[in-house]
Order: sequence, then C-alpha cells, then structure tokens
Amino acid sequence: MTVRQVHYTSCEDGLEGIQGFQISAMTPGTPRQLVELAVRASAYEPSPGLIGRLGHDDLTAFPIAFGYLPSGRGAALFQSRYAGADFTGRMGNYFAHALLLDDAERELGDALPIDLWHGPVWMDTRASGKDLPEVTALLPGHAATASSTRRFLDRPGATAHLERVLGATQRALATERDRLVLVVPDDEVAAQWIAALCRSLPRALGLRVSFVTYTARPEESAALVSCTTPDVRLPAYGDFTAIDLTAGVSPAQDGTRYAAALARLWERDEVAAALDLAAQVTPAVTAAELDVLAVLLELAFDLPVAVPPGESLLVDAVQFAVDRMPKRLPGHAWSRIADQVQDGGGPANPAAWSAALRTAWQQGEPVPATLFGTYFVAVLRGAERRLWLPTLSTADLTDVAENVVLPELAGPSSAALGEWLSEQPELLDALVRVLEQRLVDPQEACRLAATLPLAAAQLLTKKAGEQIRLLTDLVLARHGALDRVEVAVAATRRGSGEVRHLGAVLWPEDPTTDDCLRLLRHLPPEALVDSGLATRITARVLSLASYDRASAKEKQLVEALLDSPVAARLPQHKLAELEAARLVTHFHRSAPGPGSELAVLSGIETAAALQGEIGQRLLVSIASFVMRGDPKIHKGLFGAAVTEHGSVFLPSYQEAARTVLATAPARQVAAVVVAWFDATGPSTRDRLVNDTLATALRKRKRKHLDRIGSALRPMADALGVAAPKPNWARWWQSWRVRHERRGLLALLGLRKR
Repeated sequence: MTVRQVHYTSCEDGLEGIQGFQISAMTPGTPRQLVELAVRASAYEPSPGLIGRLGHDDLTAFPIAFGYLPSGRGAALFQSRYAGADFTGRMGNYFAHALLLDDAERELGDALPIDLWHGPVWMDTRASGKDLPEVTALLPGHAATASSTRRFLDRPGATAHLERVLGATQRALATERDRLVLVVPDDEVAAQWIAALCRSLPRALGLRVSFVTYTARPEESAALVSCTTPDVRLPAYGDFTAIDLTAGVSPAQDGTRYAAALARLWERDEVAAALDLAAQVTPAVTAAELDVLAVLLELAFDLPVAVPPGESLLVDAVQFAVDRMPKRLPGHAWSRIADQVQDGGGPANPAAWSAALRTAWQQGEPVPATLFGTYFVAVLRGAERRLWLPTLSTADLTDVAENVVLPELAGPSSAALGEWLSEQPELLDALVRVLEQRLVDPQEACRLAATLPLAAAQLLTKKAGEQIRLLTDLVLARHGALDRVEVAVAATRRGSGEVRHLGAVLWPEDPTTDDCLRLLRHLPPEALVDSGLATRITARVLSLASYDRASAKEKQLVEALLDSPVAARLPQHKLAELEAARLVTHFHRSAPGPGSELAVLSGIETAAALQGEIGQRLLVSIASFVMRGDPKIHKGLFGAAVTEHGSVFLPSYQEAARTVLATAPARQVAAVVVAWFDATGPSTRDRLVNDTLATALRKRKRKHLDRIGSALRPMADALGVAAPKPNWARWWQSWRVRHERRGLLALLGLRKR
C-alpha cells in the first residue's frame, strides 16, 4: 500500500517558506501532480450566511468538506475543516488533510472512498513536524457504513430522492459533461447521500464518482457531485444540475431504468446481491451500459417495472448477459425473458436474436425451450430462413411443440408453419406425440378439430394412429376436403368418444337439407341425438314451415324425420310440431280438390292444439290453400272451415284473403264474396265484406270494381247462392258508396276510368 499524506493550511513555517496558505507537512516523495490536485480540491470557504449564523465560538459546528477526486489510476481523498483565524489573526483559515493514492482501486481494497468519512486516519490540526509518514492502513469510519445507508434510505421518500440523484449521476458519468449539486441540510446528510449513491453503483463506477460533502461555491467545484447547504445561493447558470434534497419528494424527471431498478432493490434490501451480480460482468460495466444491466436486474430479482423493455433493449440485455457474464444469469431470469418474448408475440426481429440465442445455446445457459420455440416461429415468419436454429432434446422438442407450435397452428401463419414443419421431422414427431396425449380427452380432441387449419391436417395425415386420423378427418371434412357425413358415420363406427361433439365440429353452421337427409339415413339414432344433430335437423324442419314454397327435398326431409327412429326419441310436443310442419309443406305444395275438406278440418284442429308460432304458420298455410281453390272448391272448404272452426280459422283466412284479393281477377273476387254470403252469418259476413274486402280492394281502380260487380250475379248463379236484397247490382253499388275511395275528379262529377 502506498498512501501519502499532505497537510495544507495558512502558516508561517511551512514547506514553501512563505507566510500564508501553503503545505505545512507532507510525506516525502509525494508526486507533485497529486499534491496539486489535493490542494486545489481541498480549498475551503464557508458561506457568509453560515458565518453569520454560527460565528467563530464553536468551529466544530462548521461543515466538514470531505471529498474524493480521481486522476487516472490515482486519487486524492481529503478532509477540510474551518479553522477560524490564522497566525496573523485574519479569519478564513482552514486545515486540509489529504491522502494521495497511487492506485485508488488497489489501495482502497473493498472500501469506497465515502467509507473513510469520520475515519481514524484524519487529523484536525497540524503535525509537529514537516514530514508525514505513509499510511499503512485505511480504516473505515462508523458514520457512513452500509447499515447506516440502509437506515438512511428507509426514511419516507428517500428512495424516490435517490432515484433522481442516481439517474442524474448516471447521465453525467455517461456523457462526461454535466455535474450535480445536491442541496442538503448539513455535511452529515451529505455524506449519507453520497454513500447511498456510491453504494448504488458497480464498484468501478462508484470509484469514478468524485464528490465533496460541502462547498460554498458549487458552481466552481471540480467534483462530479458537490453538496451545499440551503443558505448558499446558486447561480442561474452553469454546467450543473441542482437537486434540492431538503424539499418534498417530486417525481423523477428524465429518470433512468437503472435508477428505478436500484430504488426498488434498496426497498427490498437486495442491493448487495444485485451489485454482486454486476461484479460478474467482464470487462466491467460502463455508465452507458447501466440501463442494459438494469433489464437483467429486473429479470433476476423479479422487480416490478412501469414499462417492460422493448425488444431492442431486451436483445441488448441478453447479448450483454451471454457475452459479458456467461452462465451468471439465473434460470428464473431466462424464464422471464421467455415469458416477455412470448407475451409480445415472439421476436419481431429474429436476426437480432439469432447471435444471442446461439451463444446462449453453446454456453449451456438455462434458456427455456419455449424461448427457442418462439424464436423458431419468428424465423419462420421472417424473410431470413437461413438463421441459426438449435438442435433440441426430445423433451425440449415436446415442450416447444406443446407450448409454441400447437398454439401457433391456429394462428394466421399456420400455412407457412405447416410448410416449415414438413422440413423439421423431429419437431413434427414431437407435435404428433403431444396431439396423441391431448386427443385422449374427447373435448380437447373436438376443440382441436374445430381450430386446426387445413394445412396442419394435411401435414398430419401421413402420421399413423387412430386418434390422429380421426382428428385429421374431422378437420379436412370441416374445410370441405372430405365428405362430412361420411366422416361422421366413420367416427361413430369407430366407437369414438367424440360423437356428442361431432355436430358442432363438422357443422358449425346449420347442415344442408341434403346433409340432413343423409344423416337420417346413415347415422345411428343415438349418435344423432347425442351429437345434437337431431335437435338441429328438427329445428331446420320447423323453419321450413315458414317458407311459402318448400322444395321437393325439403318436403322429403320432413317426411324422413317423422319416419326416422329419431322421431321416437323426441318429446311429444316436438312430434306435434313436426306433424304441423309436415302439414304446412303439404298445404303449401298441394292444390285443393274435392277430397280436401277432411285434410283442412284436421289441419285446423292440429293448429288449434299447438301453442306458439308453428300453429299460426299451419293456419296461414291452410288459409292460403283454401284461397287457391276454384270457386266451387273454395266455397265448400271455406264453408266447412267456418262452420267447424270459425273463431280459429277466420283471422288467418282474413289475412290471406286481403293479400290474394288485392290482385286477383274480378271473377275470383266475385267467387269469394259469393261464398261469404252462402257460408256465414250476418255478423261474420259484415266483418268480411266491410273490413277484409274493403282493405283488399282499396287500391283497385273503378274499372276493376265495375268488372267485379258484373261478375257477382253470374258467379252466384253458378254456385247456387241467392242474391242479397234487392239484387247483386244494388248491393254492390251500395258497398262501393261506403268503401270506394273517391278523388277530386269524382267529386267534380268527372270519371277517371
């Protein structure tokens, strides 16, 4: 150890042979450069406000200027104290004791410069001689220890202040331009802040932080961190950043990631462990790399972060870890890296990840297989297919297949992924193993069948295994590459446990009429019921009842369902609704004839017994059926329906009559009106004539109404219906007076034909 000493004060018997400030004692052989550094740095001047407040009675009340300035490998440590009057009686004297280190890092050992605050090595007054011995031991003091720093930072708001100070120091170290001025209550608090700051940095950077605990002229200080008291007025200019640590806590401005991480680590008492990890970095971390190191600390110590690192910063951190601290990053930190990458959708820039992950692979870093898996997928998605890929173990391949490849197969890149998998037989085999395990669960099998893309199924068709074949058949059928009905039938013949899910997988939308007919013919009734297809086919049949014109196949479907063994498994009310649906299709597709009366009356009875929409649809179809009959058939069917079921039938019939008569030829209108006179009582007839007929004919022209009136008598004679009094012509004329719409021309006596 080579530590030399210098004493500097105002005296008349110093080494320089002058009267005034000079070196009063020194270790022989001390380098002049370090002496000059110490003399400049240790100058002491109390502020006027401090002198006015303290006076000169108790010089120990004045703050101590304890400082440290490195110069190359060497450094100067000093302690300056106010001494009041010098040998002439002039005020302003001070005594500075400096220690000069040829190699600061070696001679300080494990200590930091701030550890010597109030240490036993310091002298407060001149030595008796002019030669000072070399110091053989730098013993720390007891006022700025690691434990006292922890207690100091336990105060409310202390770590928030530290975050500001540390962030500003980090920027100053990185740029080598800015300096800091800390406004503190006194020198003791100053020493604690400097201790907290230096103990928050890796050792090599901590030794680069020059400081002084007190100066009345901080704008002129050469130290990186200069402390002053509130009575000192700071200039409004200068290349320094001032932070008032006597004020309340304010949010950190332009904070750094590293400062935020260290603040959290102090709160959790994990700074020592974090700096031990940082000490593993070779070569030592620089100030410009602290935010990269901060990412690794966040990962290694599970620190909460306001903003996760972007991909570029995360890649830099991983590259930093594998290059500068190989095999030092713990496994759980790698797991967090994998989680962050996967949560972000995988690497957006796989080329940037390639070198870092390759190095990690070669060094045997504890990288989770999922990180390599997401990297695989990213390489696939990117334009550069020639990037490095690791060779994974069977267990890792299975992990990748389950946690990365299988979820990705349901994503937008499934086609490209399938093409790439065809070139990776080991990974494809791992995927098959994962699928075979999952397909044991019928619900999981159907979920996969509903989500796997066509390309994946085509790739897997070459793989053996009953469950895999069933899965691929379901996917291919769902996409139209195989016949859905044939796949459903084959699945039931295999005795597969997925039968009850088949309907939803193969027919996410309603099955077609052709598929329904084939399912009823070929699928066992229990499979139809268990799969939910019977319910869906029934719903389709009932929906056909709302169509005015059902096709031949749709009518065939109704009959097929009622004749199927499935019908016996349906509830009674569903059977009644299906029978109504069959009748609806019959009345929609059939023409009325002489033998239709029984069908009409039976149909009305069926509709009356039903509740809900299907019964109403049946009545509407019967009413339309009756209206399609020729005059004689219509008269007979209408008369029978009104006589037997007037209150049930008439509302639907009136609606049908309004629609048909609005455009019907005069002869058909006349036939319907004549039938009304023959089959109904006065009140029903009046409602039909004055409501239904009036609504139906309200837009017909006069010439059409004239033709209807002319057709009434011949039609009545043909149907054998007596005329109303006095005759058909006078009745029709009276009806037109009451109901015909009369415009301006009619009111003026003019006629518009």
